[in-house]
Formats: sequence, C-alpha cells, structure tokens
Amino acid sequence: MKKYITYLKFDNLSLPELLDQLSVSIEKNKKVIVTTPNLDILRITFKDIKSRKSFNSSDFSTIDGNPILWLSRLQYKKERFSKIPGSDLTPKVLEMANRHKSRVFIFGGKEGVAKKASLNVQKKYPDIEIAGFSCPDFGFEKSQAKQDTYIQKINASKPNIVLLCTGSPKTENFFFDNYNKFNPALYLSVGATVDFLAGTIKRAPKWMNKIGLEWLYRIFKDPKRLSKRYFLDFLFLIKIIFIIIFKKKVIVKKINEN
Repeated sequence: MKKYITYLKFDNLSLPELLDQLSVSIEKNKKVIVTTPNLDILRITFKDIKSRKSFNSSDFSTIDGNPILWLSRLQYKKERFSKIPGSDLTPKVLEMANRHKSRVFIFGGKEGVAKKASLNVQKKYPDIEIAGFSCPDFGFEKSQAKQDTYIQKINASKPNIVLLCTGSPKTENFFFDNYNKFNPALYLSVGATVDFLAGTIKRAPKWMNKIGLEWLYRIFKDPKRLSKRYFLDFLFLIKIIFIIIFKKKVIVKKINEN
C-alpha cells in the first residue's frame, strides 16, 4: 500500500517483497515502472506539479536516500519504510533477469557509457541477453520526433527489462508523456546507475551509505555540479521537517493537488 511522505507516494515494501512483485510482472508481461525518488526530487516536485504527477503515477516508488527515510519516520511514527535506491535495486533485478534469461535494454548515459554498461552486464550476468542500448541526444525530451524514435528502438528490441537512466524528473516525464507508446516490460528509472554499471563513476563506500554520508562522497567527487544542489536540498529538508511538525495542513494541500 502506498503512503505519502510529504506529497509523493512511496511503497512500504522490503526489497525481497518488491522483487517478488517485479518477478510476477515480468512473468505476466505487464507494463510496470519503478521510480526511486531522492531528496532532490522531493524538492523539485514541490513546485513542479507535472513531475509530481508522473512520480505518483508509477507502479512502485521506493526511497532513495536517508533524508527521505528520516522524514518517513517523522511523519509515520509506527511505519518502517525501507531504503531501496536504484543503485541497490538494479543489481538484484539483474540477478533475477539472469535466472530467467531475460532481455535487457539500457537507455541513457553519455556517449559510449550505455555500451560499456551493457558489456559489463553481459560479462557479469552471462544468461542475460542484451536486447540493445542507446545514449539519447541531449535535449531529446524537447522533440517528440526524437522521443518516438527512441521508443521505437526500445520496443523493436523486445526487452523484458528496460533501465531508464536519463535523470529525474526527465525520465519519468518522458515515460508518462508517452505511456501508451511503450510496450509491456519492466521499466526501472535508475538515473546514474548506468554509470555505476559502466564503471565510469564509483559508488560511495558502504559505511558512508549506511550512515547517510553518500552525499559528502559525491560532492568530493563532483563539487562543481553538486555543491549547489546539496545546499538547496539541505535547506529544503529543514523546511520540510518544519512543515511536518508544525504545518501538516500544507502537506494535505499538496496531496490534494495530485
């Protein structure tokens, strides 16, 4: 059952429970999308109603990052949500795909990254069949013709699983703007996971992830791009904590806008 954390919907599922449901969706050839919002997405969707509706239309939505986990515990004292970022979910789904000999398509990343990720996936999971890969042009989401071309390429490859790695909320808006054009498959919106699979970006050490310091590792690796984003996210987190404690009516209003 989905529950709102502030004004985005999240599934209160453990990783094994989620994987069981995704396995069934693949076996029944359903069209399913999984999104993994983080704090930055909470901030963006606070004002961006279209993106908020896209995320809230997803079949499954999991928590990416400790800040949202903390907010869930503040908002729901007796509930215990699981943190399931896309970078943790993807390897588990690929293990499942390997067992079922599924076809996987990788969409996203800079030039050459999707290809490298595909080669690494094929090497690590030999029973997976790489259906295809594509690195979309920058700004492709602004052209319906380009969107249609990429959708046709994905559909033509007949994948069971599609990794959508073009960044959020671009990925979610692209998918739901063209929902009826996508063939049935399991779609994972997992952002930078394509870089992790390709080995072009390394994840933070597990101990930093566990105590909520992955952001510090990422700032150290890419300070020019991420410093401003994390500063804005921090201010937003303080704001949301205040709202949850003192102004819950604001949250109700946002929920009613969905």
